[in-house]
Amino acid sequence: MFFKTILTIFLLLWGVASADVLGGRKGCFLLIDLKDNRVVEQAGLNQRLPPCSTFKVAAAVMSFDAKVLTMDRVFRWNGVKDSRPEVNQDQTAASWMERSVVWVTQVLTQELGMKRVKAYLAKFAYGNQDFSGGLTRAWLTSSLLIDSREQARFMSDLWREKLPVSQQAQKLTKQILVVQTSGQSRLSGKTGSGTWESTDLGRYVGILQCPQGEYVVVLDFQGKCQGPGGWTARQMVIDHLREKGLW
Repeated sequence: MFFKTILTIFLLLWGVASADVLGGRKGCFLLIDLKDNRVVEQAGLNQRLPPCSTFKVAAAVMSFDAKVLTMDRVFRWNGVKDSRPEVNQDQTAASWMERSVVWVTQVLTQELGMKRVKAYLAKFAYGNQDFSGGLTRAWLTSSLLIDSREQARFMSDLWREKLPVSQQAQKLTKQILVVQTSGQSRLSGKTGSGTWESTDLGRYVGILQCPQGEYVVVLDFQGKCQGPGGWTARQMVIDHLREKGLW
């Protein structure tokens, strides 16, 4: 146990990858210490890509701040059937995030309106801030693009409650992030899946809390995978954290 701990500290200090986190795919991985914003580890090339469902984190902050979203609001299913049964029912803020329900995001962005959405994107310095793809599609492999470093900065500001919105909006957003746990480690974040440049796109943004500290962890990749790209991205993160002794 002693030598494992020493090895973990060494890897963290020097940013040495104990496994190929990207699995040979095109993409980017970042592990950043929240304490001092130090990049602990990075791999791949940083580039702007569609946020896909990772945008739900920003959408939640906007919507809680504008008070169009509350923890007890019930979104009535619109009757449009999705291939996932869990989407075809009424939703709450928590189930929207957990089940990654696109139609709820579309309700919220339309209620916010273009002017407010663009104002929030500017406040957050969220990627290219381009919502020209429309209130119901811009983040879905369309006009809105954001890179992993921008995602990491946004998540860091959210976790520290330093975004230029109400603290309550940030606290509530943090409460509904999707959580995985392993022993004393906890990962709070959101996946994103899509198709981009004729291949699968997977994204994950999250906060790792573990005995060694608190970290922002972000991964994106492009390449064929089994199942939703976001789920693959999250599993890639978890596998790598396990290799590093953080999970």
